[in-house]
Amino acid sequence: MYPLLIILLLLNVSVLAWNVAVSRDAEHTRPPLVEPNVPALELRTDVEQVVYSSGAANTQSSCYTIGPYNSEKAAQLVSDKIRGFGLAVQMRPMRSMETLNFLVYIPPLADYALAEKTAQEIAHADVQDVSIINEGPYRNAISLGFFNNLNKAKRHAEYVRYLGYDARYTEQQTAREVFWLDYDEPFGSNTPVQAWSAAIDATSEVQRIPRACK
Repeated sequence: MYPLLIILLLLNVSVLAWNVAVSRDAEHTRPPLVEPNVPALELRTDVEQVVYSSGAANTQSSCYTIGPYNSEKAAQLVSDKIRGFGLAVQMRPMRSMETLNFLVYIPPLADYALAEKTAQEIAHADVQDVSIINEGPYRNAISLGFFNNLNKAKRHAEYVRYLGYDARYTEQQTAREVFWLDYDEPFGSNTPVQAWSAAIDATSEVQRIPRACK
């Protein structure tokens, strides 16, 4: 029994010594980095560095024109409101033709005597505001009144034509300067420009018109 134990101990010591020797040889022997006939990989140093950034997306804008304002002062006050809101704004003056009224008339007659005779006949038919125009391009024409409403002017002219006279109507206009504001706003911000306009100048009937952004 005792000799058997001696033999087993010697075998264990031999196996341990062999494992230690093999491991030392493995430490000194490195595996090849490349396979035969296969090119090795090379680290490139001439490639520019790539930088990734999460830049802010472009903000979409809505562009509008609002007006017309009857006075430059009113347009300037609204412009200051828009600019104070942090938006870009530009004022544009513009010449516009304004309707004063509608004239009902009979075209110029051959002379003043004929115009006077015709005017008296029309007045006897209970037509009001009959007068002879003495100068200008309507000289010797007969004025039958001025109307602020186009429909009223049409009805009055039709009545005088019913009486047998060549009544017509024309629009009386005058030139005036009005002011428009061009501004841009971020999409969906709904700047209360029309409310500002009504509070500053109730006489200007302004409208907001979409326009192409530049």
